[in-house]
This record gives sequence, structure tokens and C-alpha cells, in this order.
Amino acid sequence: MPVVEIPLGEWLPDAPSFKNTGCEIADNCYPVPGGYGRFLGLVGQDETVSDTVQGAEQLYNNSGSSVIVGGTDDSLFVRTATINETTGLSSIGSGEAWDFAQFNDFVIATGNGNAPQYLSDIDSDTTWSGLTGSPPNAKRCAKVGDFLMLGCISSAPNRIQWSAINDPTGAWAASRRTQAGSADLDAALGEVQRIVGGRYATVFQERGIQRLDYVGPPVVWRARIISASRGTLAPFSVVNLGYFSFFLAQDGWFITNGSQVEPIGTQRVNRWFRDNVNQDRIGEVQGAIDWQNECIVWSFHGEGSEVRNRLLVYSFAEGRWSTATVTVDWLVGSNLDGIDLDSLDAIYGDLDSIPGSLDSSEFAAGDRRLAAFVKGAISSGFSTGFSTGFNATGSEYNLFAGDPLEAEWVTGEFQPSPSRRVFVSEVTPLMEATDWDMTAQLQFRNNRGQEEASSTATAGWAGFCAVRGEGQKMAVRLTKPSGPWQRAQGIQVRFRPAGFR
Repeated sequence: MPVVEIPLGEWLPDAPSFKNTGCEIADNCYPVPGGYGRFLGLVGQDETVSDTVQGAEQLYNNSGSSVIVGGTDDSLFVRTATINETTGLSSIGSGEAWDFAQFNDFVIATGNGNAPQYLSDIDSDTTWSGLTGSPPNAKRCAKVGDFLMLGCISSAPNRIQWSAINDPTGAWAASRRTQAGSADLDAALGEVQRIVGGRYATVFQERGIQRLDYVGPPVVWRARIISASRGTLAPFSVVNLGYFSFFLAQDGWFITNGSQVEPIGTQRVNRWFRDNVNQDRIGEVQGAIDWQNECIVWSFHGEGSEVRNRLLVYSFAEGRWSTATVTVDWLVGSNLDGIDLDSLDAIYGDLDSIPGSLDSSEFAAGDRRLAAFVKGAISSGFSTGFSTGFNATGSEYNLFAGDPLEAEWVTGEFQPSPSRRVFVSEVTPLMEATDWDMTAQLQFRNNRGQEEASSTATAGWAGFCAVRGEGQKMAVRLTKPSGPWQRAQGIQVRFRPAGFR
């Protein structure tokens, strides 16, 4: 019997189903060369913040160790080996988030309705206090060149204001001598949504993007518009990677290098995202870099959801997309702490239950692992998806280091023998796996797109699914439950012309 091979190609939910060369669904997986890799579940770390996390970021101290800073509605915290929380701040409000910037040994935090806060020494200070020098209340902050720059000033949402040169704790009053000053950006572009620092500033407004270059006194910073029609409606959708910033605009997903703007979601995922996001909470889309998988992961409120229960994944290495179904409060990059044998035994119950080898990079100190704070989760050990237990208010620190989540792919519609009906007897997954516990569902449709029949089978020890069905157009839904696998590349479909043996 002839065999047709269908690759698990690029996830293209916006493309027509028939002759879609990629996948219509690619969930709980990462794009990798030649296919898709596994998406690991969450493992709780028994470290809890008092309330829902509204903003967090990973920084590094002078010894190169990871320091995570973050905040809740009315508190700020620091995580080194443990979490230390500073309470008593003003509420930033629902839907708002804290922004953070590292300036040499200082760490600065800005949040709606609060004066800027800071840590005086990233190596030792774990208590937040008000930033000296009388800076204005602002929502956004970034280190740009030798200046601390604040944006979305409470009295003027389209204003930016910067510190004295190389002195964020000094006087903020405008001065030609210290070069401290401010500028009102084009009000027609809306309020300042995010500032990306570096040698120059990329300032995202609601309806435009501006670049600020240092020119010295008396102007200090000169602005020029990069985009006059496309900004961001979700401040923390802006994710910076070197000279590039990825972001969600009003009409989809884009990337900018500080000079021009290019689409990355057009005719690929933009329409799918619009149809699957809670439009009332779209401004709360939030992203972080998953260095280990060379991807950016954005969390968002799914349609009708009041929590961030979906993830959108973009591989900057492959230029391809996928999704995951996980509930989080806030995504954050993280270094995995070094784990000793006693700790492993406590996490996994017994050493025989540890997935993989003890010399795996998953257990090495300094491994760059995507992490998340999850409200209501207090772990009692290892978990394949979500931490177990429940706490009504606390938000627990979790690592994406568990078992692979159940993955699912749906191919585009194809015709094994164009213009004629065929009988299909087998579907064989093309996957690097030692566990063949997986299911294939063959979905048949006629020329009018109406479903004719479907057949579902589970792979046995021989590695193929013995489906049975007849039709002209078909698609395959492949499901891989949690278990050991590495890469999914495609399927093989065995068929013969209908009506013959």
C-alpha cells in the first residue's frame, strides 16, 4: 500500500485548512529544527509572595548570580536564595504592573500611583525604599546610556524625564550642568507605554514608536519618530533581545530594530490571536525570553478568561510559532539554582523517579530556565503541569522544569490521491520517543468541507495507529500524552484507492 508523508510544518492557523502546508494546531510544544520539541510543565519551588505578582524581572548581581525583583498590587520583593517582601506601598491597581531597571548597583522600580522605589545595592539590599532626589511619580523606567529615564509621568502621560548624568539618586530638577531634564513626546501618539534602554531609548507609545538619541546639552536627548501609526497597546508585550524589540501592536505582532518596524505575525497568527484573546484584557499581555529554547513566550487571557491561561510562543531561532496551555500570573526568566541530591529526593519523592540523567543541564546551577509566578499554587513536590495544593492569595515561584505537557498537533487538510477517495489503514507518527503512548485521529471531509467520518486509534508497540476510514480530503490530529519524547517531525499515512484491495 502506498504511503504519503505529511510533515508537522509551521503553525499557520490563519491559513486556509485545505493544502495548509503547516499545522492548524501546535499546542504545548516549541518550534525546533525539523518539527516541534516538548514543552515542560511547572514545578513549584515552595517560595511564595503574599499576593498576585504584577511585574517581575530577572537581574544579575556583581558575582553573576540571579536576582529576581517583582511586585504585587501594594508591595515589592527581592528573590535571591529566598524571597524578601517590602509591604505598605500604594496600590498600583488592577491591570497595572511594576517596571524595573538596573543602574549599576542600583535597582529601580516604578509603579502607578507610587514614587519610584530602589535598592541601594543589588548585592546586599533586600528592602525597597523611596528613590532620593525628588523624582516624579511614573509608570515606566529604563537605564539609557548614563541616565535613568522615567516615562508616563503621572502629571503628563506622554512625558519622559531623565536623571542627572550617571546619578539617578541625585537631584532631578532640570539643569544644564547635571543634564537632568524632561521632554513631552507627541501627544497624538498617546501615553508612554514602555521604554527600552541601551545606548539609545526606544520609546513605545500607544500609537507610535520614537527613538531618542543622546546629543548633549542643552537638548540632551533628541527624538525622532520610527512609526507614526503603530505603537503598542500592551506595555509588557514589549520584549527586548539585543537590538531588537518584539511587541504587540493594534494590528498584530511586530519587531523593531530601533530604525524600522517589520511584521512577524501577518497571515500567520494575528487573526488567531484576535479570536482567542480576551479583548477586555488584551493590554495585559506579558512576555519573557526562554533562552534555553531560543523563544519568546507571551502569556495572555484567553477568550472569556480572567486569568492568563494561554501562552503564545515565538522561536526567534526558527522564525516560527506555537502555543501552550498553562495558567500563570507572570512569566520571568530565571537561573536554575544548583540542586543537591537531598533536594532532588525532596522534589521527586525518590531518586529513581528523576526524569533524565543526574548530569543533565536541568540540574546545573546557572541554567537559564523560564519561570513563572502562579497564584494559588503551593507545591508538594514534582508536578507535570501545575503545582499541587492551594493558597487563596499567595503566588508561588515555579520553574518550567517538569514532565512534558500533553502535546497536540492538527495538520492541514491533504489528499493522498488528488481527486479520488482513498481508504486509510495506518497513521505512523514520526517522533523521537521511547514511549509510544500516543493517539491519532483521522478526520475525513468531502469537497464541500463537511465532515464525513473520523477514526481514532492509539499507537501500539509497533509505533503506528491502526485507524480505519475512507474519504477524499483528510487531516490528522496527533496527541502525545505526557511522557518521554524529544522531537515530533510528521506522520506517515498508509492508504489505497477506495474500492480495491
